[in-house]
Amino acid sequence: MRYIGILFILLMGMACGQPNTLEDKVLVSEWSGMRDSVDTYFSKLTALKQFNGVVMAYQGDEVILHQAYNLQGDTSSLFVTTESQFDIHSVSKLMTHYLLVQLESQGKLSMDQTLDDFFEGFPQGDQITLQMLLEHRSGLPRELTNLEGEEIELTPTEIVALAKKEPLLFEPGSDVQYSNVGYELLYEIVAQIYGKPFAQCVVDELFVPLQMDHSGVHFYTQDSQITHLAKNHVLQDTLLVEVPNISRDEFRTARLFSTTADLKKFLDAVSQEPFESALRHQGIIQKDGGSRGIRAQVYRDLNHDFGFVLLANYDEMPFFQTVEDLAKMMKSEPVDYPQEINRKAIEVEESILENYVGSYIFPDFDGLVLEVAIQDGELVILQDGEIIGRLQAESPTVFFEDPKSRESFEFVKNESGTYDARMGWKGIVVEGARKRVE
Repeated sequence: MRYIGILFILLMGMACGQPNTLEDKVLVSEWSGMRDSVDTYFSKLTALKQFNGVVMAYQGDEVILHQAYNLQGDTSSLFVTTESQFDIHSVSKLMTHYLLVQLESQGKLSMDQTLDDFFEGFPQGDQITLQMLLEHRSGLPRELTNLEGEEIELTPTEIVALAKKEPLLFEPGSDVQYSNVGYELLYEIVAQIYGKPFAQCVVDELFVPLQMDHSGVHFYTQDSQITHLAKNHVLQDTLLVEVPNISRDEFRTARLFSTTADLKKFLDAVSQEPFESALRHQGIIQKDGGSRGIRAQVYRDLNHDFGFVLLANYDEMPFFQTVEDLAKMMKSEPVDYPQEINRKAIEVEESILENYVGSYIFPDFDGLVLEVAIQDGELVILQDGEIIGRLQAESPTVFFEDPKSRESFEFVKNESGTYDARMGWKGIVVEGARKRVE
């Protein structure tokens, strides 16, 4: 009888460890197919030398895939594992929103409060609300325009003082302009309420409660928590080059880093009230971040109950296209797997090229101005008088620089009879308006 009892226990254990309904079996099959699709996608992207990093994707409570993909061997400075820590840059903005919602739920602030409640002498400070800062509707510019020196050297107090001197780009609430300056003010407001540096607020009020034990901050905290920090890389003249993780032209205030597993804990937290209602947009909570040599994305689809974290320490990936494709795969929608591209150039008469000569303004890139000119029978792109790209024609209106890349420079006729530009960048297309000649 003792042996029959042991056998019964073993069989029960085996039964509990396997799907015991048709629904369970179907789910496991779906997850397996989804995992294979995601793994194949990133394996092909890595084989094309367009990805180096870590992916975590999950459906409901089930982690579908958690894997590191590496371009080179274990001895490379590129090498990462699923335990690697990555700088997350603007993902800190989503964490800031989380802290503000938490403070509002505790009755310590209101999103309708204005800058006058926190800073003296701020121009139009009685009109700029916290909600406007969160949604980039304050009118403040993307970066400080009156700065002498380097952003990395500024203290939070100095940043606020310089922000007060910035002329607004538009009346508060009337338009949208992505603004790092606006978020620097939010960081300082959070710091004021808690009575400690913003970085320490993130650690004490977010990382510790959510048990994000492998996340940390580079500056303004008692312990940085750096153990396995990924090193950032760019492609320079066909060679992979390591670049500093800390850039001199960025503020120190919110220099956070994390892991895929920790960021999933954060996504789980923001999927609960009161955060979900405040942070969701069309059923999705997401934020991307990045700088030279680094890319980060957190993504939670509440309607379809899936999420993913994507971290890369190499910035040659078609970032936005990859994020879009990953979201589609998690919904079992078809995508094209990455494949080698070999674009063919054609000759275009110079009389046609002359239609495109001029300057183009790109509002999504903080008013970036690029000039198009003709040199040796081909189009060239200049920034501040310096050539930054040479274009080959794929058609009379579509041009490319790298035949291995999908990114294009397309010219589209506008209502005035001249041409505007569409420029591909990291998987998205940004519009450039033809600058009128005075």
